[in-house]
Amino acid sequence: MNPGYQLITNRDYPEIADDFAKTFRLLRALPCDIFLGAHGNYYGMEAKVARLQKDPKSNPFIDPEGYRAYVENRYQAFREKAQPK
Repeated sequence: MNPGYQLITNRDYPEIADDFAKTFRLLRALPCDIFLGAHGNYYGMEAKVARLQKDPKSNPFIDPEGYRAYVENRYQAFREKAQPK
């Protein structure tokens, strides 16, 4: 979540929390072997490139566990923001 973004009682997009929840259901259901993202820090790009350079026969980008862990982490952050206070 971007800081300051309103998930609950958002007059401009009242169904945003429901849409986020649907997105997380979809992300959890996707079969993902190669974990990439819009930003390298999402999936540990620098560390994976370094591992690949040390062992070119390996492929650290094949990381279904890392994908699932990242999605779960972001889902928990969403739930914390979406809980009414």
